[in-house]
Amino acid sequence: MERDVKLLKKRPARKLTKMKFVGVAFDPEKYKAGEAEINEALSDGFEVLRDFETGGGIVIALGKWENKSKTVKNQWTN
Repeated sequence: MERDVKLLKKRPARKLTKMKFVGVAFDPEKYKAGEAEINEALSDGFEVLRDFETGGGIVIALGKWENKSKTVKNQWTN
């Protein structure tokens, strides 16, 4: 566990910069649209944070992270 703590301390500080919620209906004709939106978000750098099951499908909470130093740097350059 000590090794894991050391690795976490070395990891750069990150900041959640964007959130996205994507609904996927459990319908044979409609699920492809939600699937495509999730795949596009993942390829854009979003990560799955959590999923919520609903009566008719599932909602996926996605988040995009950036290094805190990069965010601070961008504030001063813009």
